[in-house]
Amino acid sequence: MIKTAYQVSSKKQLLQQINFFSEETLKNSFIFEFGMNEFIQQEGNEMPFIFYILQGKAKILKTEENGKRLIIQFIERNDFIGELSLVKAEERGKDVVSLGQTICLGIPMSYAQSVLLNDVHFLQKISQYIGHKLLIRMEHFAANQSFDLKYRLAELMLAVSVDDLYKEKHTEISEYLGVSYRHLLHIFSQFKEWGFIEKKGQNYQIHRKNLELFLREKQS
Repeated sequence: MIKTAYQVSSKKQLLQQINFFSEETLKNSFIFEFGMNEFIQQEGNEMPFIFYILQGKAKILKTEENGKRLIIQFIERNDFIGELSLVKAEERGKDVVSLGQTICLGIPMSYAQSVLLNDVHFLQKISQYIGHKLLIRMEHFAANQSFDLKYRLAELMLAVSVDDLYKEKHTEISEYLGVSYRHLLHIFSQFKEWGFIEKKGQNYQIHRKNLELFLREKQS
């Protein structure tokens, strides 16, 4: 992880199209760069920063009492990390792990609680975001009940692959998609036969155009 003050960071141009952070807030902030599979936040720890993803992807995980890790959600550019801690909806965050290189704006939580929670414009933004995030999770659970696994897996692979390389664990993805491990392996076997993916060591190279065409045919 590389942490740089916002004012001297070479990555601050990533915020050019984002207008809801004031200059004063940015002056008090930092740019964080995380590598592949690096923790952005670890479950059980206090959140010293609220993060805003500027580039890259990550996944949120929860560890059950039996030690099993469950994927709660995949997040990407323009997503927040730590917003529930900011509004005191949860005291300690969940695991958030970077997928590939991920760059975040990090605002000190103490500053955010004393300044941003008194900023009407920011409060409106964070309220809309939390509501939108809840709707996404509801839609995910509804899709698990309604849509064929092969389409859900194709969409997931397109969304979470980094440089068209898919690296997720079968055990975690089967839980996330609400299917058996065996059923998931069957669809992987079909995808290989259909030319959608090919094995690359422990990972899978996806053929993006083939997957996108497959999903377009579903909609027609």
